[in-house]
Amino acid sequence: MLGVRCSLATWIALLVAPVGFAHDPGLSSAQVVRTGDRVEVQLAFAWADLAGLISGNANPGRPAPAQLAALTPELVQAAGEWVRLEVREDRRPADAVIISPGTASPTEVIVAIRWAEVAPGKVRVGFPVLARMPFGHRMMLTLGNAAEPVALLDARHATWDLPAWSGVMAGATPAPLSTPVHASAFSFVVLGVEHILTGFDHLCFLFALLLVATRFRDVLMVVTTFTVAHSLTLAAAAFGAVKMSSSIVEPLIAASIVYIGLENIFLRRQPRHRLALVFGFGLIHGLGFAGALAERLPGVTGLRVIPPLLGFNAGVECGQLAVAACLVPLIHLARKRSEFPTKLQPACSLTIATAGFVWLMQRV
Repeated sequence: MLGVRCSLATWIALLVAPVGFAHDPGLSSAQVVRTGDRVEVQLAFAWADLAGLISGNANPGRPAPAQLAALTPELVQAAGEWVRLEVREDRRPADAVIISPGTASPTEVIVAIRWAEVAPGKVRVGFPVLARMPFGHRMMLTLGNAAEPVALLDARHATWDLPAWSGVMAGATPAPLSTPVHASAFSFVVLGVEHILTGFDHLCFLFALLLVATRFRDVLMVVTTFTVAHSLTLAAAAFGAVKMSSSIVEPLIAASIVYIGLENIFLRRQPRHRLALVFGFGLIHGLGFAGALAERLPGVTGLRVIPPLLGFNAGVECGQLAVAACLVPLIHLARKRSEFPTKLQPACSLTIATAGFVWLMQRV
């Protein structure tokens, strides 16, 4: 009975997880431009993200001109709550909202929000819209006409302070909006921990490896091999030595989960070639980690990559070791039950393989 309950709980957890945590949560952009006493924020959304915000019946694919025109009034009304402008902590209502198709991509929509006669003083721009986006959604923030983003915002870090200014004379060059602020190395440690703890695909792969590792030496070798492998490709990708599209990497990660799950079912033990396999799949998973890190380092290259790279990798390892420290004792206790090799282990492995197959279909 215990085996059936554990298997059922694992099935539910792993089959629900792909919907919420295993696919790209999206990336949007915001450009803040200040000219004299006017401030404009241009938001660029993928239509799939925007359609989910404004209408349950909106087609998430490429927006037809007629469809965009029909939804423009709803967009204009909603956009007033997506961005907030505060001057000396007093909120200013927007003076104008303009909706237009994007030029960079056929599925992109630009939402321009304008404020006129903004009084001199400290100005804060907030993006409440991020709280309505899927978990993990990021927004690249650029200031003025600069090409390099200065921050990557999310639901928990959704505000940006523009420095106070005393006013700009007609014809004068506006003062710079702000200077880039680089996050501390510790923030990347936290990011690494968050990434591994919310990355159910990576956790499924790790769980599948630990299921058939019967000795502590086997556990240590598997975890170490996986760590070394993904650290290599994470570092190589961060420095630009290796580059692979996420449309290739993400399906490969899902395929690795399917393979390990099925291998566990048919072999029911750790095969001799497992370490070589873990190393190869670890290289692929490292490219997946690199994609998450790259989102946090827009425009950062060269030696400036080293502190965030070390912090992020340390966070991933801490999260991974914490998960392994919880899983290994539980698996050890379950292994003492007589039904573990014939029921529990195959059931868990089949669940993992099924979850990997669902992710593979989503990503392909």
